[in-house]
Amino acid sequence: MESGVQSNISDWTRLPEDLLVALFGELEIPDLLRSAAVCTSWRSAYRIFRRLRLPSPKQSPCLLYSSEACGPDAAMLYCPSTGATFHIPMREPGLRLRSLSPIGSGHGWLVVADEISNLHLINPLTGCHAALPPITTFPSVEGSLDDQGNLIYTFSGKSHEPYSLRAVESRDMYERAVLSCSPSAGSACIVLLTHEPFGELSFARVGDQRWTQIPADDSTGIQPSDAVYSTADGLFYVVRSDGSMHTLDLNGPNPVTTTIMPEAAMNSEWDYKYVYVVQTPWGGLLQAWRFRDYFEHADDSNYIDPPVELNMTELQLYKVDVHGQMLVKVDSVGDHALFLGYNSSMCLPINDFPGLKPDCAYVTDDSYDYVNLCKFFKREIGMWSIAKQTMHSLASTSPPRDPWLNWPAPIWIVPSLL
Repeated sequence: MESGVQSNISDWTRLPEDLLVALFGELEIPDLLRSAAVCTSWRSAYRIFRRLRLPSPKQSPCLLYSSEACGPDAAMLYCPSTGATFHIPMREPGLRLRSLSPIGSGHGWLVVADEISNLHLINPLTGCHAALPPITTFPSVEGSLDDQGNLIYTFSGKSHEPYSLRAVESRDMYERAVLSCSPSAGSACIVLLTHEPFGELSFARVGDQRWTQIPADDSTGIQPSDAVYSTADGLFYVVRSDGSMHTLDLNGPNPVTTTIMPEAAMNSEWDYKYVYVVQTPWGGLLQAWRFRDYFEHADDSNYIDPPVELNMTELQLYKVDVHGQMLVKVDSVGDHALFLGYNSSMCLPINDFPGLKPDCAYVTDDSYDYVNLCKFFKREIGMWSIAKQTMHSLASTSPPRDPWLNWPAPIWIVPSLL
């Protein structure tokens, strides 16, 4: 009887290859990667799926971070919509996760700075890699060796005296990077970069040899804060910390900048405000104003003086009314969730990802000064209730189960195999 029962059990390793390929197209990417390890026939079907570049279903954003458990050459992915945690190797030789500084993500790819402050594009799931132009191709940067033979960069400009930094310190000049599309599209992919010393904007296409600096708009004196690319019109939308906005057209021989929103009224409470620009699924744009402040914490040997944390205190949302030239305050995103941090800002319907909480913002620490100058301070990562204006922890990645390391800074990424 027992042998008869066994004979009726289906042998999943013998499923037809075309059926497996079709099934793989319905899986979440972490589950797809696990399926490739089931057996030889499944791995073969997985390779066919990859070779055909078949699309996967909508993927939930995941938190990419480093932990002691994964080692220096790998990363962890935590999916807040399912609560699952995945281990992924970093396959690009010479680029170890803990030696990199993430400054952006989009379309499944990371934008990272290495130990000599050159930028790279990496897909952490596939291991695909594309180098961006070196730091010395910025108009104001020159490389040299100091008396000890260490690589240093000298920064010069019309509005400041030249100064020099060690190569590893120079990556602190990068503030944020935004992608127009997946780097797998080659030269169609544009990387827009905001950087120091005084909030410049530069861009490069995949395959370019040099960075192209966008002429500064000195009329406001306010640095760019965030940007988003619109596939509808092929424009970047750039927001400043005063709420003003302009479009950036990089499709022609020269960049074209157009102001579409004047600055909002300012007050002294905005000293620790960061402004994001978010495309919404229902059309139009949102500005998300994230307020933070410094708080003292108990003395801890893991921290350096002064013992402070930079914590979120408020999130304000505004609809961008381009025609009316004003910002309209909104109190909710309804059955949607925001993802804010170094990633390209996102607003997603929770109906597509039932595990996400409605009317919340999933946030990671992206304060330029705090992340770069206080590398071993506590990182603020959690789920912000827009209605209650309170932060909730992401328990599945909290110590002691699988603590993240404070460096490199954790970042949201939407998994992609393309």
